[in-house]
Amino acid sequence: MIMNTFMFNAAIILMLIIIVREVLRKKYNIDMDKIDVKNLKNIKSQIRQANPTAISRGTGSKNIVLKDTGANKATVMATLRQITDMDYNTAKSLVENVPSTILTDVSEQEANLTKKALEFVGATVEIK
Repeated sequence: MIMNTFMFNAAIILMLIIIVREVLRKKYNIDMDKIDVKNLKNIKSQIRQANPTAISRGTGSKNIVLKDTGANKATVMATLRQITDMDYNTAKSLVENVPSTILTDVSEQEANLTKKALEFVGATVEIK
């Protein structure tokens, strides 16, 4: 009976590992087979130092610059993530390093809507 429980738990853990590998591969384009385990410290420091880039929509000529986050950075970051589909670390870096360009080459309508959404949660935004 104990051996069967152990085997069941091992099978569940193995399935979870396979699912996590697939999610990393499909959603984040990370291939676990190509990761150099000996070089992980260097990769982690490179990720921290990487400057976040603005998202280019290619639908217009307006750029959106986040000038100030106001009192509630977390709400601004959550709103930014919903609007742009940015990952947590990129949005956090943009919010913490203001002024920062968050969207480029957007239409005037999208720029105005994005500006209104971010200003609603307390941010100061400029359209260039």
